[in-house]
Amino acid sequence: MSPRRTFPNIRSLRAAIQGRRIVSFWCKNREFKIEPYGLLQAKCTKAWVLAGWCLERQSWRFFRFAELRDVVAAEDRFPLRDDFPMEVPDCRGGWRRRDA
Repeated sequence: MSPRRTFPNIRSLRAAIQGRRIVSFWCKNREFKIEPYGLLQAKCTKAWVLAGWCLERQSWRFFRFAELRDVVAAEDRFPLRDDFPMEVPDCRGGWRRRDA
């Protein structure tokens, strides 16, 4: 039997984003460690999405907030990256500009 996972607290996650704290969490039965950059709201579904730099894959990733479990903010801080993507995934599986 898999361990019971806890749902994230959006205020704690926002505090980690503002404090530039590395965050670890479970999503779809995998553990991730990221540098969180923001919570975005999908245009068509209105679902909240966590955007961040994945330390394992060394790439930008987007995670649905509703699928996050056991979110923990570390004491470790990270420097801001200047290459945050100007395009984000849209609900049709494509990409759109963030300001659109």
